[in-house]
Amino acid sequence: MNDSSRTWRWHEYPVGLGGEIARAAVHALIAFLIGLAFAFGVILIGGILAEERLFDDPGLENAIDDLARMSVGSLMVFAVATWFTFALVAFLRELTTSRALVKAAARGASRHEVPAPEQVASATAEPATQLTVFGWCNAALAGMLGIVGVGILVFDGGSSEEVLLVSLFVGYAALMTLLALAGPKLLTPAHERRQALIAANWSSSDEAAAWKRAFRSSKERKHRGPTLAERFLYIATLILALGFVALQGSVTMRCGTMPGSGRQCDEVTYGSFIEQLLSWGFVIFAVLLPLATILAVVGIAIDWRQRRAERAELRKRLADTRSGRPGRDLLAHHAQRRTHPLALVGAALSGIGLVFSVSAYLVGQGKGLGSEDVFARYNTASLAVMVASAVLFTAALVGNGLANLRGRAFRNELMARWPTLPSWSAGEDGKVLRAKRGPALHAPRYVKVRKNSSSG
Repeated sequence: MNDSSRTWRWHEYPVGLGGEIARAAVHALIAFLIGLAFAFGVILIGGILAEERLFDDPGLENAIDDLARMSVGSLMVFAVATWFTFALVAFLRELTTSRALVKAAARGASRHEVPAPEQVASATAEPATQLTVFGWCNAALAGMLGIVGVGILVFDGGSSEEVLLVSLFVGYAALMTLLALAGPKLLTPAHERRQALIAANWSSSDEAAAWKRAFRSSKERKHRGPTLAERFLYIATLILALGFVALQGSVTMRCGTMPGSGRQCDEVTYGSFIEQLLSWGFVIFAVLLPLATILAVVGIAIDWRQRRAERAELRKRLADTRSGRPGRDLLAHHAQRRTHPLALVGAALSGIGLVFSVSAYLVGQGKGLGSEDVFARYNTASLAVMVASAVLFTAALVGNGLANLRGRAFRNELMARWPTLPSWSAGEDGKVLRAKRGPALHAPRYVKVRKNSSSG
């Protein structure tokens, strides 16, 4: 501690109940989207197996086909709603962080306790970026449909229902355009004013002193290899990819020519040996999908136990002033907010449960293409699964939020004792948020690096 720069350190400031909810929701919604992706895989395999008549039961095949068709619509609705919610809570995370740092500065927060890079990133990033992307994408899609609809109405006329539908498309496109413009036009000025107030409390030299310690220790340890849990997850990903390849090959070979606009696939029949190979593609996917899921769950369980043991070891090291610096990746993992493994699994399962329970209920209510007599008897069970899925997501959100809230003091101890540089990666434009590479409160928002370069 002889170097005066060691008196400066990173510090994660409390962001209030709203900020904690926003942060927990961001992580929970990412896991929920993973569940939706898994549900898509199940819908795909179930629909194809039913379409190919591989269940050897016409009634079961029709019921699964009807459920799969309804599930596709439910999945699209959930995906769009989740995307919008994610964009909204991501903005709330930025808003609550910048406001919390302004309040901390107003209360006289120590200039030696510089806000952690993760919080500086939220305070300096362009606000509501996800909302802007969501708005422009939806405006473009609805706008194209609206233009086509207007063209049809002008040249061919239409009923009052068609006019109403086109008006809805045009109105939705206009609303999404306003949403996309809200970030740059309305939210950015207030966000930049808060950033200026934060920068007035922590000077560029304060930030540089806090970063100096992390830069000095960044090369003390090399990156370690993949852990046992990571190996399980990598293998699960590889197996899942192989299953999709086998499925895609079987589906593609069924078509003699690529279907054009408005045409169905021209199905081809092969010899018995080739037909058997094609059916193997469906079976391979049906086997590899649950196998990959099991391996992923095992990997998550191993990771949970390993991280718990690592936290115990780090606490022992913190208690001993003579202990050496732990590994770089180990510190980086525990000094940042993470999604708890149980929250990851719970939120993903809630996504799967909601898609199929809502779809089964709608089919049972006669909203689908048939099979309502099959699913009507399961309406109560479908409602129970809906409630259980909603409770599971809420538990994942609250549990992950509480875990991160309780771990804030531990993260601050780690950053004060052994600061570790945050990880970053650049895209094709070669731009990286400056808060991830160095002092950012008194500098431009982005820094230029090599294309596709990363901190690793």
